[in-house]
Amino acid sequence: MPNKVQKMQKTIFKKRKSKISAIKTITFIMAFIPIVILVAIIISLLLNSRTAIHTGGWSLFSAKFDASSRLYGLLPAVWGTFLVILVAMIIAAPVSLFLAILANDFSIGFLGTAVRWALGVLSGIPSIIFAAMAPVFFASFIWPKFAGKGLTETALLKIAQYSTLPLNGSTLLGGILLSLLIIPFLSPLMDDAIKSVPHTFKEASFSLGADRWHTLINVTLPSAISGISSALMLGILTALGESVIVAFAVGFEADKIPVPLFDILKKTAPLTSSIVGFSAGGFSPIQNGALLTSIGNFAGLILLVVAFVFLGISTYLQIRFKKRFIP
Repeated sequence: MPNKVQKMQKTIFKKRKSKISAIKTITFIMAFIPIVILVAIIISLLLNSRTAIHTGGWSLFSAKFDASSRLYGLLPAVWGTFLVILVAMIIAAPVSLFLAILANDFSIGFLGTAVRWALGVLSGIPSIIFAAMAPVFFASFIWPKFAGKGLTETALLKIAQYSTLPLNGSTLLGGILLSLLIIPFLSPLMDDAIKSVPHTFKEASFSLGADRWHTLINVTLPSAISGISSALMLGILTALGESVIVAFAVGFEADKIPVPLFDILKKTAPLTSSIVGFSAGGFSPIQNGALLTSIGNFAGLILLVVAFVFLGISTYLQIRFKKRFIP
């Protein structure tokens, strides 16, 4: 009898062990899939960029794009990426933080419910809808507010000293529309970061006589800074990868760096919309379409490197903030 019990126990143990081994194997395979996909993307971009690297060489990092002169500089597109993300985050970051603070530290009743509902609706709107708003937004907001309501195009050209006016878009418009896409994404992340601050921190501050604003500025926000910085980096990466909105609002071509550098009323296309232009016929027809496609792949490689840089910065900041502000 004892032998039968021991045999049954061994059989059950073997079955459990085999199940655990199978689960471990499946988990390892599932965890390994994203790495394989990332490596495949990098290899694909490298292989498809060979023509561009061979033809353009170091001129790919120059500040001038002119296909007729065989100049394929991508530096203006990199600068356009920086500008449009800067505009979007200047708008989206404070608005998202304000909404998160309002939801956590203040009781606003029905207004809070309405704000959450509106953010939920905005987060579900496809980016193409925001892109379609570009012409209307420019005509109703940017043109009258920033370009002089009632002035003729000739008068504006004399004032601005431009050869042409960016009537169908600008870097500013792309950043504004991107911020509308980012705010519903950032607000819940910042809300979670502030909620993660232990209530004992706030209670200790109140017990020492601090008011709500002093507690918010000196206790809550410093304690949540790691999560807030992580949310900001995710927002930047979201803006970095968006192509539809910037393609509609800014365009495809980044042929030169704007002068002055931070002239956001001009059209300096970021890398994402430039890639669309290279790979999907956004530019005027040029004889060597294969070369443009290869340049688009090389631009994608640069975009991937930029994303890795932002991820590295995010990881570094989280470590530093945790050491400094979290006991």
